[in-house]
Amino acid sequence: MIPKKVLDIMECPACHHPDLGIGTRRQPDLICEGCGERYPIVDGIPDMVPRKKAQQYRYYRTDTLLNLIAPIYNLTAPMMSLAVWQCSPLRYVDVAHKALGRSDGGAYLECPVGTGLLLGHIRAEHISGPLIGVDSSWKMLHQARERFESRGMGQRVTLLRADPEALPFRQGVIRSLQTVNGLHAFHDRLKALGEFDRVLEGGGYFAGSALVRGQNAVADALLATYERYGVFPMLRSREFVIAEIERVVGYPELRHETYGAVLFFSASKPEQLQGELLSESA
Repeated sequence: MIPKKVLDIMECPACHHPDLGIGTRRQPDLICEGCGERYPIVDGIPDMVPRKKAQQYRYYRTDTLLNLIAPIYNLTAPMMSLAVWQCSPLRYVDVAHKALGRSDGGAYLECPVGTGLLLGHIRAEHISGPLIGVDSSWKMLHQARERFESRGMGQRVTLLRADPEALPFRQGVIRSLQTVNGLHAFHDRLKALGEFDRVLEGGGYFAGSALVRGQNAVADALLATYERYGVFPMLRSREFVIAEIERVVGYPELRHETYGAVLFFSASKPEQLQGELLSESA
Protein backbone atom coordinates (compact mmCIF):
# COMPACT_ATOMS: atom_id res chain seq x y z
CA MET A 1 0.00 0.00 0.00
CA ILE A 2 2.85 2.37 0.90
CA PRO A 3 6.00 1.87 -1.16
CA LYS A 4 9.01 0.87 0.91
CA LYS A 5 11.04 3.73 -0.57
CA VAL A 6 8.50 6.17 0.87
CA LEU A 7 8.08 4.42 4.22
CA ASP A 8 11.87 4.40 4.66
CA ILE A 9 12.03 8.21 4.56
CA MET A 10 9.01 8.86 6.77
CA GLU A 11 8.88 9.58 10.49
CA CYS A 12 6.26 10.25 13.14
CA PRO A 13 5.25 13.93 12.89
CA ALA A 14 4.32 13.94 16.59
CA CYS A 15 7.59 12.72 18.14
CA HIS A 16 9.93 12.46 15.09
CA HIS A 17 10.65 8.78 15.75
CA PRO A 18 11.98 7.26 12.49
CA ASP A 19 10.26 3.89 12.74
CA LEU A 20 6.68 3.46 11.54
CA GLY A 21 5.12 0.03 11.39
CA ILE A 22 1.99 -1.15 9.60
CA GLY A 23 -0.71 -2.16 12.09
CA THR A 24 -2.61 -5.44 12.08
CA ARG A 25 -6.09 -4.10 12.80
CA ARG A 26 -8.98 -4.65 10.41
CA GLN A 27 -8.73 -0.95 9.57
CA PRO A 28 -5.12 -0.46 8.40
CA ASP A 29 -2.95 2.15 10.06
CA LEU A 30 0.64 3.20 10.64
CA ILE A 31 1.97 2.97 14.19
CA CYS A 32 4.85 5.00 15.60
CA GLU A 33 7.15 2.64 17.47
CA GLY A 34 8.29 5.55 19.62
CA CYS A 35 5.16 7.23 21.01
CA GLY A 36 2.53 4.74 19.86
CA GLU A 37 0.58 7.29 17.83
CA ARG A 38 -1.67 5.62 15.25
CA TYR A 39 -2.21 7.09 11.80
CA PRO A 40 -5.21 5.58 10.00
CA ILE A 41 -5.03 4.73 6.32
CA VAL A 42 -8.28 5.96 4.79
CA ASP A 43 -9.12 4.86 1.24
CA GLY A 44 -5.47 4.06 0.69
CA ILE A 45 -4.29 7.49 1.93
CA PRO A 46 -2.43 7.64 5.26
CA ASP A 47 -3.68 10.40 7.56
CA MET A 48 -0.43 11.68 9.04
CA VAL A 49 -1.96 14.56 11.02
CA PRO A 50 -1.40 13.86 14.75
CA ARG A 51 -4.62 13.70 16.77
CA LYS A 52 -3.76 16.72 18.91
CA LYS A 53 -3.19 18.86 15.84
CA ALA A 54 -6.32 17.53 14.15
CA GLN A 55 -8.39 18.67 17.12
CA GLN A 56 -7.23 22.26 16.78
CA TYR A 57 -9.19 22.87 13.54
CA ARG A 58 -6.51 25.30 12.47
CA TYR A 59 -7.33 24.99 8.78
CA TYR A 60 -11.10 25.06 9.17
CA ARG A 61 -11.98 27.90 6.80
CA THR A 62 -9.25 27.14 4.29
CA ASP A 63 -10.06 23.44 4.20
CA THR A 64 -13.77 24.20 4.01
CA LEU A 65 -13.17 26.18 0.82
CA LEU A 66 -10.79 23.57 -0.61
CA ASN A 67 -13.22 20.74 0.10
CA LEU A 68 -16.02 22.77 -1.47
CA ILE A 69 -14.21 23.59 -4.70
CA ALA A 70 -12.35 20.27 -5.06
CA PRO A 71 -14.88 18.74 -7.52
CA ILE A 72 -14.62 21.75 -9.86
CA TYR A 73 -11.02 22.77 -9.15
CA ASN A 74 -9.59 21.25 -12.33
CA LEU A 75 -11.92 23.46 -14.37
CA THR A 76 -11.84 26.65 -12.33
CA ALA A 77 -8.11 26.81 -11.52
CA PRO A 78 -6.95 27.53 -15.10
CA MET A 79 -9.81 30.00 -15.59
CA MET A 80 -8.97 31.85 -12.36
CA SER A 81 -5.30 31.89 -13.28
CA LEU A 82 -5.99 33.56 -16.61
CA ALA A 83 -8.90 35.85 -15.72
CA VAL A 84 -8.09 36.93 -12.14
CA TRP A 85 -4.48 36.15 -11.28
CA GLN A 86 -3.44 37.03 -14.87
CA CYS A 87 -0.88 34.25 -15.12
CA SER A 88 -0.76 31.60 -17.84
CA PRO A 89 -1.34 28.05 -16.50
CA LEU A 90 1.52 26.93 -18.73
CA ARG A 91 3.97 28.68 -16.42
CA TYR A 92 2.93 26.32 -13.63
CA VAL A 93 3.53 23.37 -15.92
CA ASP A 94 6.97 24.67 -16.87
CA VAL A 95 8.13 25.12 -13.28
CA ALA A 96 6.67 21.73 -12.33
CA HIS A 97 8.61 20.04 -15.13
CA LYS A 98 11.82 21.63 -13.87
CA ALA A 99 11.19 20.70 -10.24
CA LEU A 100 10.37 17.11 -11.15
CA GLY A 101 13.46 16.84 -13.33
CA ARG A 102 15.64 18.11 -10.51
CA SER A 103 14.61 15.18 -8.31
CA ASP A 104 17.12 13.13 -10.36
CA GLY A 105 16.41 9.74 -8.80
CA GLY A 106 15.64 11.11 -5.34
CA ALA A 107 12.29 11.78 -3.70
CA TYR A 108 10.02 14.45 -5.18
CA LEU A 109 7.50 16.15 -2.88
CA GLU A 110 4.62 18.40 -3.90
CA CYS A 111 2.95 20.20 -0.98
CA PRO A 112 0.14 21.01 -1.39
CA VAL A 113 -0.63 18.61 -4.21
CA GLY A 114 -4.27 19.73 -4.56
CA THR A 115 -6.13 17.63 -7.11
CA GLY A 116 -2.88 16.54 -8.78
CA LEU A 117 -3.58 18.96 -11.61
CA LEU A 118 0.09 19.65 -12.34
CA LEU A 119 1.63 16.26 -11.67
CA GLY A 120 -1.16 14.58 -13.60
CA HIS A 121 -0.17 16.50 -16.74
CA ILE A 122 3.48 15.47 -16.59
CA ARG A 123 4.78 12.25 -18.07
CA ALA A 124 7.09 10.91 -15.35
CA GLU A 125 8.21 7.59 -16.80
CA HIS A 126 11.83 8.74 -16.72
CA ILE A 127 11.66 9.60 -13.00
CA SER A 128 12.93 6.71 -10.88
CA GLY A 129 12.53 8.20 -7.41
CA PRO A 130 9.37 8.31 -5.28
CA LEU A 131 6.69 10.83 -6.21
CA ILE A 132 4.85 12.12 -3.13
CA GLY A 133 1.85 14.43 -2.89
CA VAL A 134 0.83 15.99 0.44
CA ASP A 135 -2.30 17.98 1.22
CA SER A 136 -4.45 18.77 4.24
CA SER A 137 -7.76 18.54 2.34
CA TRP A 138 -9.34 15.09 2.08
CA LYS A 139 -11.46 15.98 -0.93
CA MET A 140 -8.49 17.40 -2.80
CA LEU A 141 -6.58 14.19 -2.10
CA HIS A 142 -9.49 12.04 -3.28
CA GLN A 143 -9.67 14.03 -6.50
CA ALA A 144 -5.91 13.61 -6.93
CA ARG A 145 -6.17 9.86 -6.39
CA GLU A 146 -8.89 9.57 -9.04
CA ARG A 147 -6.81 11.63 -11.48
CA PHE A 148 -3.66 9.56 -10.99
CA GLU A 149 -5.53 6.26 -11.23
CA SER A 150 -7.29 7.33 -14.43
CA ARG A 151 -3.90 8.19 -15.96
CA GLY A 152 -2.23 4.97 -14.87
CA MET A 153 -0.15 6.75 -12.23
CA GLY A 154 -1.89 5.34 -9.18
CA GLN A 155 1.07 3.13 -8.26
CA ARG A 156 3.64 5.86 -8.95
CA VAL A 157 2.33 8.65 -6.73
CA THR A 158 2.02 8.26 -2.96
CA LEU A 159 -0.59 10.55 -1.42
CA LEU A 160 -0.50 11.59 2.24
CA ARG A 161 -2.70 13.81 4.33
CA ALA A 162 -0.38 15.91 6.47
CA ASP A 163 0.11 19.27 8.12
CA PRO A 164 2.67 21.33 6.16
CA GLU A 165 3.97 22.59 9.50
CA ALA A 166 4.68 19.02 10.69
CA LEU A 167 5.67 16.96 7.67
CA PRO A 168 6.02 13.19 8.27
CA PHE A 169 9.48 12.95 6.73
CA ARG A 170 12.95 12.55 8.14
CA GLN A 171 15.50 15.31 7.90
CA GLY A 172 17.19 15.76 4.53
CA VAL A 173 15.38 13.03 2.57
CA ILE A 174 13.63 15.06 -0.17
CA ARG A 175 15.65 15.94 -3.26
CA SER A 176 13.14 18.24 -4.95
CA LEU A 177 10.26 20.04 -3.25
CA GLN A 178 7.59 22.15 -4.88
CA THR A 179 4.89 24.16 -3.11
CA VAL A 180 2.38 25.44 -5.66
CA ASN A 181 0.12 28.27 -4.46
CA GLY A 182 0.36 27.00 -0.91
CA LEU A 183 2.28 29.56 1.13
CA HIS A 184 -0.56 32.07 1.18
CA ALA A 185 -2.98 29.47 2.59
CA PHE A 186 -0.81 28.02 5.37
CA HIS A 187 -1.68 28.97 8.95
CA ASP A 188 1.96 29.64 9.81
CA ARG A 189 4.05 30.22 6.70
CA LEU A 190 7.32 30.47 8.64
CA LYS A 191 6.84 27.05 10.23
CA ALA A 192 5.94 25.53 6.87
CA LEU A 193 9.05 27.04 5.27
CA GLY A 194 11.12 25.71 8.16
CA GLU A 195 9.70 22.23 7.55
CA PHE A 196 10.48 22.44 3.85
CA ASP A 197 14.08 23.34 4.70
CA ARG A 198 14.31 20.51 7.25
CA VAL A 199 13.21 17.72 4.91
CA LEU A 200 15.15 18.96 1.87
CA GLU A 201 18.55 17.35 1.38
CA GLY A 202 21.76 19.26 0.83
CA GLY A 203 21.94 20.27 -2.82
CA GLY A 204 18.18 19.75 -3.14
CA TYR A 205 15.89 21.93 -5.21
CA PHE A 206 13.19 24.16 -3.72
CA ALA A 207 10.53 25.87 -5.86
CA GLY A 208 7.00 27.15 -5.63
CA SER A 209 4.50 29.91 -6.15
CA ALA A 210 2.22 32.08 -4.05
CA LEU A 211 -0.56 34.59 -4.60
CA VAL A 212 0.58 38.09 -3.63
CA ARG A 213 -0.99 41.48 -3.24
CA GLY A 214 -0.20 44.74 -4.99
CA GLN A 215 0.05 43.40 -8.54
CA ASN A 216 -3.39 44.13 -10.00
CA ALA A 217 -6.65 45.58 -8.71
CA VAL A 218 -8.92 42.67 -9.66
CA ALA A 219 -6.78 40.12 -7.86
CA ASP A 220 -6.38 42.40 -4.84
CA ALA A 221 -10.16 42.77 -4.49
CA LEU A 222 -10.70 39.01 -4.42
CA LEU A 223 -7.71 38.37 -2.16
CA ALA A 224 -9.03 40.97 0.29
CA THR A 225 -12.33 39.07 0.42
CA TYR A 226 -10.53 35.79 1.05
CA GLU A 227 -8.55 37.33 3.88
CA ARG A 228 -11.60 39.03 5.39
CA TYR A 229 -13.33 35.68 5.80
CA GLY A 230 -10.22 33.89 7.04
CA VAL A 231 -9.82 31.67 3.99
CA PHE A 232 -6.29 32.77 3.15
CA PRO A 233 -4.96 34.36 6.34
CA MET A 234 -1.42 35.26 5.25
CA LEU A 235 -1.74 37.37 2.10
CA ARG A 236 1.13 39.83 1.67
CA SER A 237 3.07 41.73 -1.02
CA ARG A 238 5.67 40.03 -3.19
CA GLU A 239 8.49 41.84 -1.36
CA PHE A 240 7.19 40.63 2.01
CA VAL A 241 6.97 36.99 0.89
CA ILE A 242 10.41 37.06 -0.74
CA ALA A 243 11.92 38.52 2.44
CA GLU A 244 10.31 35.76 4.52
CA ILE A 245 11.61 33.02 2.26
CA GLU A 246 15.11 34.48 2.31
CA ARG A 247 15.00 34.82 6.11
CA VAL A 248 13.81 31.29 6.84
CA VAL A 249 15.55 29.09 4.27
CA GLY A 250 18.50 31.40 3.61
CA TYR A 251 19.47 29.74 0.33
CA PRO A 252 21.83 31.80 -1.84
CA GLU A 253 20.70 33.04 -5.24
CA LEU A 254 16.97 32.79 -4.61
CA ARG A 255 15.39 33.36 -8.02
CA HIS A 256 11.97 34.96 -8.26
CA GLU A 257 9.67 36.50 -10.84
CA THR A 258 6.08 37.69 -10.82
CA TYR A 259 3.38 37.11 -13.42
CA GLY A 260 0.18 38.91 -12.60
CA ALA A 261 -0.63 38.20 -8.96
CA VAL A 262 1.52 35.05 -8.83
CA LEU A 263 5.02 35.02 -7.40
CA PHE A 264 7.28 32.17 -8.58
CA PHE A 265 10.47 31.36 -6.70
CA SER A 266 13.21 28.73 -6.77
CA ALA A 267 16.58 28.02 -5.19
CA SER A 268 19.00 25.19 -4.47
CA LYS A 269 19.84 24.27 -0.90
CA PRO A 270 23.60 24.40 -0.26
CA GLU A 271 25.41 21.13 0.27
CA GLN A 272 25.97 20.21 3.93
CA LEU A 273 29.72 20.67 3.63
CA GLN A 274 29.23 24.18 2.31
CA GLY A 275 26.90 24.99 5.20
CA GLU A 276 29.45 23.70 7.72
CA LEU A 277 32.23 25.78 6.20
CA LEU A 278 30.09 28.89 6.28
CA SER A 279 29.19 28.35 9.93
CA GLU A 280 32.85 27.81 10.84
CA SER A 281 33.97 30.97 9.06
CA ALA A 282 31.28 32.94 10.87
